[in-house]
Amino acid sequence: MEILEIQWNSDTGQGQATVRFPRSSPVFEGHFPQAPILPGVVLIDAAVQIAAQASRRKLRLSQLSNAKFNNVVEPDQAVVLSFKVSPDPADASRVKVAGKWNRESAKIAEFQFAAVQEGGGDGPQA
Repeated sequence: MEILEIQWNSDTGQGQATVRFPRSSPVFEGHFPQAPILPGVVLIDAAVQIAAQASRRKLRLSQLSNAKFNNVVEPDQAVVLSFKVSPDPADASRVKVAGKWNRESAKIAEFQFAAVQEGGGDGPQA
């Protein structure tokens, strides 16, 4: 995944990122070799990584509560993730993330998941 641009508003917990999944990425290998498309699970994983980077937390997916895929992502297409990170009122170590992937006017996917904050709130650890 190549992040082309990322915007984050820490006051609202909302962000937007433009990303590209290069044709050379191993995620495309074997996923329809004659017409490669990005596996849906990669979109969810990318959303976790982007939410973690934007919010400066180390996050790990703990529960996928909803995911709906409407369109495919082909190699080298720029796609936009719009998302919101909210505290989980039931568990201070978790956050809830809701978002959607789009390409121009086409909706690609919508999702909601919970993620566990690992290692405290000091940001990603190397």
